[in-house]
Amino acid sequence: MPTHEEHILRILSEAAEPLFPSEITDRLNCELGPGAAYTTTEIVWPLNGVGEEVAQMPDGRWMLKRFMR
Repeated sequence: MPTHEEHILRILSEAAEPLFPSEITDRLNCELGPGAAYTTTEIVWPLNGVGEEVAQMPDGRWMLKRFMR
């Protein structure tokens, strides 16, 4: 089973553009089904933990560093 961080990284890798934490939260909750009720705070904390792989844009959206150019 993928970790919470792996889910978030996959969502970001599949996104066509950087995502706000609320958008990541919505996508994760939809994927995991009705029992999932992650909050935006629960998404931001892991994003900060994988800082080597993700970057926060000036407007608050997040993206994978490998997509930055």
